[in-house]
Amino acid sequence: MGKKILATLILLAILISCKTTSENILFSSSRNGNSDIYMMNSKGDVIKQITKEKSEEWSPVWINENEISYLSQEGEQISILRHNIQTNETSKIKHPENCILDDKNIIYSQNSNKRIYYCKGEIYLIEEETNSTVNLTAQISGQANYISWGKNANEITFTSNHEGNNEIYLLNLELKKLENLTNNSSNDERGDISPDGDFIVFSSDRFQKGNQDIVILNLQTREVKRITFTKGTELIARWSSNQKSIYFGSNEDGNWELYSYELKNESIKRLTNNESFDGDPRIK
Repeated sequence: MGKKILATLILLAILISCKTTSENILFSSSRNGNSDIYMMNSKGDVIKQITKEKSEEWSPVWINENEISYLSQEGEQISILRHNIQTNETSKIKHPENCILDDKNIIYSQNSNKRIYYCKGEIYLIEEETNSTVNLTAQISGQANYISWGKNANEITFTSNHEGNNEIYLLNLELKKLENLTNNSSNDERGDISPDGDFIVFSSDRFQKGNQDIVILNLQTREVKRITFTKGTELIARWSSNQKSIYFGSNEDGNWELYSYELKNESIKRLTNNESFDGDPRIK
């Protein structure tokens, strides 16, 4: 058996094992000198360093069970790459017709072929059949960003300041209905809806002005629960697929690291521990 085939089979066995016992978390890290893409499990054990090039790679997202996408920059050229984590095959994806993505990647719905991205303060949907783009925020002013899918392929959440300050909104794509989920005078941003659709986790400075913490909001009762209490900044909180954990980034120790929060026992665990940047988790 060839070394390549054997390595692929070993990785496949690891991924299958992890899928039954743990979630796979994509993240970007500069621990080896430049920004690369890594995958770890919920314990913080790195399963694989996905990129090892001299170029800068960031903003990893899941396309499906076996494929991911990330942004890559070499010189002044920024590319969107598609990568199969089993075969290690990589190919290029075209940038949207109206934008060169240089910050955040396209976000793929896991329930359909729909894709969303933000660019120049607007949110766009890439149509499934025609592959054309639709501006979802054309009717509102201000800056819209920090997108995520709702509990299904008909809903998205995003942050917008069109009402004066950053709030998190839910947009129903079929009904074209826009709902303010947070409605607070603080800076509420980067929301992520729970798999059952009943909660949203986000970053907010409503407890201390200028200090972003991670907050869970019950969308039914409107009860707010603060889960971080540090002097640092906490951002980019995302639900686990089983809704038992939340993953987020924090710079409380002076640099960005990744943490997990267990809802059952309300405990926080540090997943990464080095002097470099670790951030932007994406869970599968």
